[in-house]
Order: sequence, then structure tokens, then C-alpha cells
Amino acid sequence: KDAKVPSPPVAPPTLLTLPHCAISRLLLCLDVDSLERLSATCSYFDQMIAGKFLLTMSLPFPVGFIKELMDGDSFDKKPLLKLRCRKTRDEYNTFLDIPDYSEPSSFHKIITSISVEMMDYLLSSQMSLLSLHKLRELDLVPDSVKQEDRLLGQRIMDSYSNFDCSLLQHISRLGSLRCLTRLDVLVDQNMYLEQFMAELPNLLELGLNILTRPGLSKHVYLHEYIPRLEAIVAASKAPVLKVTVVAETRRQVNKVFRNNYVKKLVLTGPCTFNVVPVMERLQEVVVNLETTLLDNNCTYWKSKSDDRGLHRAGLCCVNFGAVYDNCPNLERFMGVEVGMVSHKQTFNKWNIRMKKRFYDDYLQQGGSKEMKAWAKTRWFSRRPVLPMNVGYD
Repeated sequence: KDAKVPSPPVAPPTLLTLPHCAISRLLLCLDVDSLERLSATCSYFDQMIAGKFLLTMSLPFPVGFIKELMDGDSFDKKPLLKLRCRKTRDEYNTFLDIPDYSEPSSFHKIITSISVEMMDYLLSSQMSLLSLHKLRELDLVPDSVKQEDRLLGQRIMDSYSNFDCSLLQHISRLGSLRCLTRLDVLVDQNMYLEQFMAELPNLLELGLNILTRPGLSKHVYLHEYIPRLEAIVAASKAPVLKVTVVAETRRQVNKVFRNNYVKKLVLTGPCTFNVVPVMERLQEVVVNLETTLLDNNCTYWKSKSDDRGLHRAGLCCVNFGAVYDNCPNLERFMGVEVGMVSHKQTFNKWNIRMKKRFYDDYLQQGGSKEMKAWAKTRWFSRRPVLPMNVGYD
């Protein structure tokens, strides 16, 4: 008998073997940076992604891009997926082939020196060359928030905010804000973003980078900055909220983050930021704090100089005591598993069980205090009282 010839081994399935409709659906789940990397892997994805879309563009247009337009007889106006304005200080010559014909400039200089009318004209003329009906991401955070080793002054912040606000208004007129899934902005105490929140129903991720004027008066802090920040948080429908505090006026006032959509909250800022979360869908809280100053990392209120090496998890930046009853679906807080402790018990019983978990985390980080001494300076003793007014309520 003839020996039975074994059938060739079946090749394992790959991304390329999926039906085209399935691949197209999967691509919708990737951010634009991931799409850009995927398009560089093979000709199939290059044609499918980069061949159909303009992945990323900066405003104002880079000089190299303008030269490409000038050198070509026509251009393909493909849908843009990501728009960014980084306000770079890198200098350039407008006329690349005649470097001595014009003075070097930068996009930072342009944005901070032109009038509002000229700014609108610049944006209108350049954006007319872009197709924004499929715009997914908008990144308006500058390359640097410092100028000569100091944080940006109010005049520069005003120029940046005016440019960003004008850009958002142009996109709004085109009806493309509703397409955005990721938005990253730099805001100050004026919080210009507030007026656009109702037009952003499909956000998956909102990034707020806060740089307020130093020494805000009590009135501005309590009646402008805090209400506007709380109103933006409350209006967001993004499941991921990222708040980065570059600098703010230090005041011992709670900021109530009330939201019914946020599932993941990522905070980067000082120990004294004082966030009180009221988020029924919240599942995870990530807090990024200063860790490079050895024995002076923690700057929490009234912390003693000999007890600043380790942060106060549950107090620094976010008050964990407010989680009780306000965040019933929370599973992880700063890496501590908290989801197994039920909220269907008194606050005191819930607090005792949570205290043990956070004390164990403190010991794992190298803490040496006894539990009683730890709780006295590193834990809350009573349930935080929420302020009567939140946002503009």
C-alpha cells in the first residue's frame, strides 16, 4: 500500500488572514500612533491605512509640507486622523532654498505675536486644505511649558489659549468635534474648554494639563477656577480622564470630580491637589506623584519634615475616604486592590478593612511606622464632607 502522505501543516492564523471587514473594525480600536506603527509593518497595512488617510498633521503647517504643496501640481486631500499644535520653539526659515532671504522664526513666535484676526485667517486658510470629517485626535499641548527655565507667563498662556480656542471653533463649525475620540489640552484658570464640552460626545480619553497663574486670589480660585474645572469634569463623557497639574495656586480646598462616565482616572500632580471623586462607574485610580526627591517627596498638608520620604496613599492628591458610597465600582486605587471590600456596611467598618490594606501597602514600600502611628498622620479618621456646591450648582 502507498504510504499516506501527511497533509501540509495549516498555517497559524494571523491578522492578515482575517476578513477585510474584521480588520477594518479592529483598526477603529487603535489610536493614531498605533495605526502609524502598524502601517509601517507591511505594504498591505500601508495601503489600507496610510494610502487612505493622512495620519498626522501639525498646525501651523511645517515648512517642509508647504514646500511639497508648492512643488506638486496637485495633492490628494485625504481624511486627516490626528491634528496637533505643539507651539514648538524650533526656528526655521520660510524660504528653505534662500536661507538669508528671511529672518528665522518659530511657531511659538507666530502664535504669540499675531492678532486674533490674523490668527483666524491663518487657521481658516490652512484648514481649508485639510479634510477633517474623520478627525479622531486633537493634541494641543505645547512641546514645553517653560520659557528660560520658568513656567509660561500669563501673556504666553493667553496667546496659546486664544489660538487653541480659535482652532476648536473652526473645527466646531465644520461639525467635526463630535468625531473626536481623544483630546489633550493645556488650560489655565480660565478653562476655555468648557464651552466646547457639549460638542464632544464620543471622547474616549480627555487629557487636561493645568497651568494656572501663581497666587490666584481667593475669589478667582473659588468662583472661577474651581467651578470651571469641576464643570469640565462633570460634562466629559470620556471613559478615561487624565489630569496633569503643571502648577496651580495652593489652597486647602476640595475639588469634587463628579462624573457618570469615567472608568479610569489618572492624576499627575502635587500631594495638595485635593480631589474628591464622585464617580459611580469608576474602576481604577492611578496617581503619579513626585518620587525623585528622596526624603522630601511628600508635600501633603502639615506633613512633618522627617515623614516625607513616602507618599500618603489615600490622602495625597486624591482623598480615598470620599470613595465610600460615591465610587461603588472601584477595583484598584494606586495599585491597592479595593474592590473586594463592600460598600454595603457602615463607613467605620469599611474604613477599618481599607485601612489594613493601605497599611500593608505602606509596609511593602518600606514604611516602618506602627499601624497606630501610621494612621494618625497618614490616614483619615472621618468621612470627608462634600461641599454643598459643585461646579456652578
